[in-house]
Amino acid sequence: MALDSIHTVIHQLEQQPRWRSRGQFRQVLNQWTAVVGEGVARQAAPVRLDQDVLYVAVVNPMWAQTLTLERLRILAKLNDRLHLSLSDIRFSSGDWYRQKKSAQPATTPVSAGAELPQWLRQHPSFEPQTIPRSLQRPQTSQESFERWAAMTQQLATQQPLCPKCGCPCPGGELKRWGRCSVCAVQGFKGPVGRHSV
Repeated sequence: MALDSIHTVIHQLEQQPRWRSRGQFRQVLNQWTAVVGEGVARQAAPVRLDQDVLYVAVVNPMWAQTLTLERLRILAKLNDRLHLSLSDIRFSSGDWYRQKKSAQPATTPVSAGAELPQWLRQHPSFEPQTIPRSLQRPQTSQESFERWAAMTQQLATQQPLCPKCGCPCPGGELKRWGRCSVCAVQGFKGPVGRHSV
């Protein structure tokens, strides 16, 4: 008795109605980068296909908005290239968060500049630091603010003080201007510890 290849078995399964959407989703996954390009594919990844609607996880809400405006073009390219009849594409940063959360531990050390472009990393205000960042989403706005405040305080304790105003500032600013960027732009006009506006 001859054995069928795994590709033949998968193809036969995908012809059955309940497996058809899985086969279509596999096609989308295989062609996603070719359809949207490498840059977009790094920021957006298909996560499921449900009733002819493709759900795509994106890295942040800005990408979700941008790709939503381009969804008809992407949809037409996918349908044309793969001979599918997808009716819509929905982009969600929440799906990206859930996908990454399941793949990583609860707390991960994140380099503050690992994902930034080179030109931004060369700015005098940029300082690479490793900050433990919880991947658990804050439940309230108060919790989000408290997390931001704690991180800001932690960063401030690691920075040198501006000799003009006495405020914490990135070392790159001191090296370049001899003072913080605020003092460099406005000149020093106030008591120690405060910036005049």
